[in-house]
Order: sequence, then structure tokens, then C-alpha cells
Amino acid sequence: MKIAGRARSRKTKVNLRSQLFTLSNAKTYLGRLMEKAGRGETVYIVRGHRRFVLQEVPEIEPIPVRPAGYFANAYSKAEIQEENRLAKSSVIRAPKDLE
Repeated sequence: MKIAGRARSRKTKVNLRSQLFTLSNAKTYLGRLMEKAGRGETVYIVRGHRRFVLQEVPEIEPIPVRPAGYFANAYSKAEIQEENRLAKSSVIRAPKDLE
């Protein structure tokens, strides 16, 4: 006795050796494509007429934190007061009817 099964649709296989991938295929194989880009290979992802490149970005070095008082001797007290006065006057305030 033979049981009728569902008709199986065959997906087309994706050639992972290619450089060009559609967005839906790229989402499916993102891990593999990241490994490929990590090896220095170029990976293009296409969406409509737009083309994107998947590439590894070098690690960013953290910005060192300056110790407290690092700029203590950079400005005189008079310069600091003048800068603060100018900064206060340059702020654009909301109209009073909106408050």
C-alpha cells in the first residue's frame, strides 16, 4: 500500500563559492558568509539595484580615559569664565509661547 505524500518543492542550491548573493540567501547563510569575509574574500549582497559589500572591520582600539585634572592647567580662570558666558548666550531658547 502506497501512501500519497506531499509534493516536495526542491530549493535551488546556493553556490557558496560565488561572490554575489541575494539578500534572502545572504540571511540564510550569514554565518558562512561571515567566515568567508573573515578570510578576506569579497562578498556582495544584492537587493534590487543596490549592492552591498560584507567585509571584516579591524578591531577598534579603546580611547584612553584621561585622568582627573588633565586639562587643569590648559585654561586660566578668566578664560573659563568667558567661555562659559559665551556658551550661555549662544544657546537658542524655545519661544515663551511654547513653554
